[in-house]
Parts: sequence; structure tokens; C-alpha cells
Amino acid sequence: MSSESILVVEDDAVVIKVLESQLKAAGYEVVVAAGAAEAIRATVTKRFDLMILDLTLIDGVCVNGLRDGLSLLQWMRRALPEAAFPVIVHTSDTSPDLAERPELDGVAYVFRKGIAIKDLISAVRKALDEKTAKNKAA
Repeated sequence: MSSESILVVEDDAVVIKVLESQLKAAGYEVVVAAGAAEAIRATVTKRFDLMILDLTLIDGVCVNGLRDGLSLLQWMRRALPEAAFPVIVHTSDTSPDLAERPELDGVAYVFRKGIAIKDLISAVRKALDEKTAKNKAA
């Protein structure tokens, strides 16, 4: 069993349930944040190995001026050294240029909601393996 910890930032209860159950079944410790405020609190109190981030967060506008998942990520990268983990964006955004947007600096993978969960779990494993290899090389 893995001891790797994943922060899932998602405000859709159905998506939370699926991600949480599948990630736990794959052996990961999972902490869920239903919005920006919870994600910030979780990140300052616990060390995470990876974050899965939804781009459309309902509470984003009321927290530190954040309006969505990307602004949350940008803020976390600037303000929280403990947020140096890889990020997988999991979104319903269908913009064709999503993966090329400069705001996605530091994002390992971008997935549209509705993909096979096994592909997302595979990307989680790959991102964590890449992080481990990078840390060993440093």
C-alpha cells in the first residue's frame, strides 16, 4: 500500500465520491477539499504528494480574491511553499487551448471529466513516479 497523500479539490459531490473511492482503492490517502478555502487550510496543515484540481470552484470568488481553480493554483504556488506538489487538472472545461494556457505551469496532466477513471489513476501514478525520480536526481 502506498502512503502517498492526494488532495482532491472538487465541489461536485458525485465526482468527489468516485475519485475518493477509486484513489483509496488504489492505495492512496485522500483528503477532499470542496473549494478554495478548504484547499488552502488543508495545504497549510498537511503535506501532500499530489493535487487533483477542478477548475470551476463555487467558493473561489470569496477566498483571497480567487475566482477559479487556476487562480487558486497560482496563489498557492506563490504563497505556500508546501504547495510544490504536482497537479492534475480534472475539469469540465472544454476549451481547446486548455492544455496550452500559461496558467497551467506546473500541471502534470489535464483531463476532461468523463474520461475513464483508470486513465486518471494511471496519470496519478505516473506524476508521482516522475516526482520521485526528480527528487532522487536533485
